[in-house]
Amino acid sequence: MRLEHLTDDEEDHWRGEFAQENWIFGALRLSITLPEFAGGVPSLRDMHFGYYLQPLHLNADDREDLPRKLAYVVARRKPPLDFLELVGAGLRIPHCFPQGFTLHSVLRITLQELRRLPLRDDSGRVAAREES
Repeated sequence: MRLEHLTDDEEDHWRGEFAQENWIFGALRLSITLPEFAGGVPSLRDMHFGYYLQPLHLNADDREDLPRKLAYVVARRKPPLDFLELVGAGLRIPHCFPQGFTLHSVLRITLQELRRLPLRDDSGRVAAREES
């Protein structure tokens, strides 16, 4: 397993890519104070827990179903991305990956699969996806 983090510029790039598909993307960080790791002096630190994706679609069915559908699709592909986690109303993308995967490849594959998921219209029927 290898830990990976995006730079601020890379994170902004991926935030923009996912925003075009109407999804939120961002880092999961927890601010903590750990004096025992700061030489006995309390200091504010961040713990990084990976990245988060959540749909912003207006149709309630899409908001609830798309993360599950995406997790199912990417877990069944070859090679599988079976390490993504359903969390609340979205997906958590960890910051460590099995051999053969990088953070960029996982985000690229996830974005490709996300674009293939069918969306619903206001009446609940599956609508054609707009091509950009």
